Amino acid sequence: MKNLLFFTLLSIGLLSSCKDDEQDQNVLPEATQSGKNTAGALINGKVWVATTKKLNSNNDGTYCEKLNENYLIKLDLRKNPDRYTESIYLIVSIPNLEINQTYEVINQTPDDGYNYATYISNDKVSYSSNPNNSGRIKITRLDLQNQIVSGTFEFKAKDSNGNIVTITEGRFDKKFD
Repeated sequence: MKNLLFFTLLSIGLLSSCKDDEQDQNVLPEATQSGKNTAGALINGKVWVATTKKLNSNNDGTYCEKLNENYLIKLDLRKNPDRYTESIYLIVSIPNLEINQTYEVINQTPDDGYNYATYISNDKVSYSSNPNNSGRIKITRLDLQNQIVSGTFEFKAKDSNGNIVTITEGRFDKKFD
């Protein structure tokens, strides 16, 4: 009987100490640098957390590559794998990248090539960065061997009607997809 009581209490203790790996959607994820596949930001002051760790195979996803002296970094952060769901997409080309240096490089439109950001809202409205609304990115870890990129970002973007969305306190800790 004592053994049964002991094992029952032990089981309850073990089960109650298990952590839920799901990210709380009401709290920004910690700014980590270990490839936890977390990302989030404040969008117009409201918490937004990416929940998809990998997109389907026909999308580029998150990655970084070195081209001569430039580092090309693409971040694809989404609520789910559907291509047209709420998402944040950044692509930047940074020459001679230094870790923990802030770069004001998010200042173009998607039509310009690199150095832009987009946000697609729940109702599928697309907001894009532009030269009048610059943004920043800071890479806090770049590990090409282990395929991890971590850092912070912020930017403003405008839709086709001139409405502006402000994205602040962005953070990411991603393994390449």
